[in-house]
Amino acid sequence: MEHIFITDLDGTLLNSKGFLSDESEQLLREIVETSPHQLGFATARGLTSAVNVIQQVPWNFPVILNNGAVIYDWQAQRILKIQGMETVAVQAVLKRGEAQGISPFIFTLNESFEEGIFYQRNPSKGLTYFMDKRPNDPRFIEVDHLAEQQKTRDTQNLVLMFIEEYETLVPLKLYIQEYFGAELQCLLMQDQYIPNQFVLEISSAKATKEHAIVFLQEQYGIQGERLHLFGDNLNDQGMLSIQANTYAVGNAHPVILDIVSHKIPTNDQDGVARTIKLLVNQVL
Repeated sequence: MEHIFITDLDGTLLNSKGFLSDESEQLLREIVETSPHQLGFATARGLTSAVNVIQQVPWNFPVILNNGAVIYDWQAQRILKIQGMETVAVQAVLKRGEAQGISPFIFTLNESFEEGIFYQRNPSKGLTYFMDKRPNDPRFIEVDHLAEQQKTRDTQNLVLMFIEEYETLVPLKLYIQEYFGAELQCLLMQDQYIPNQFVLEISSAKATKEHAIVFLQEQYGIQGERLHLFGDNLNDQGMLSIQANTYAVGNAHPVILDIVSHKIPTNDQDGVARTIKLLVNQVL
C-alpha cells in the first residue's frame, strides 16, 4: 500500500543554509522514480520561493504553500484551494501596525496565479534584509501606503509578515489574538536566517498546514497510518498533532521534539530523506 510523506522545508528538509543537499535530492528522486509512494511538502514559502530550492525533486503529491493558505498540484500545475484573509481584518492589522510605527510584507495571489509581495516605502531593517537575500525578485512591489493599495487591488491576501525585534512584535500579536482570535492565526518565531530578528506571520485561521493536510486526507482518502509528517518549528505544531506518523529533525524546537512520535537526524544530516528511504526500503 502506498504511503504519503509530507515534509516541511526550511529547517527540516533544507539544510541550515537554506538549500537542498545533493544527497537529499538524489534520495528523494529515487523514491519517487522507483517506488509507489508519494512525496509532498508543506512550507511557509510561496510557490516562486519554493521552486528556487526544491524544483529538482519530482514531487508527486500536492504541496502546501504559504503555511496552508494555498494547496497546489505540483504535477498538474494548478491550484486546488486558496484560503485568503478578509480585507477588513487586513486593514485592522495594518492600522494597528501603523500605530506602532511598523508595516509588513503582504503576500498576495491574483487570478492568474501571479504572486506579489507588497511593502511600504522605507521598510524596516528586517524586511530590507529579507529582500536583500532575494535580489531582483519581481514579486517585491513598493507602494506609498499599504492600506490604500489593498483597497484598490483585486488579489487574495494570503499572509502578512512583520520582521522586527521580539519586543516590538509581542504587543501586535497580543492585540490580534484578543480581537481576531477565531478569525486570524498568529505565529511568532525567531527568523532562521536573519540575525536577532523575529517574524510575526498572520493569516486566516483556516490557512494552516493542519487544515490543508486534513483537506488532502479527505480528498484522497488517506488514513493516518499511511501518512508521515516531518517538521521542526512552531508553525509545524498543528500539523504534527494530526493522527499520523510524526517526525522531528534533531535541530527542531523543543516543543516540536516533545510532541512527535519519532526523532530523526538533523537537517544538516539529511535526516528527512534518509528516514524516508529507510522506511521505504525496510518497513513499508
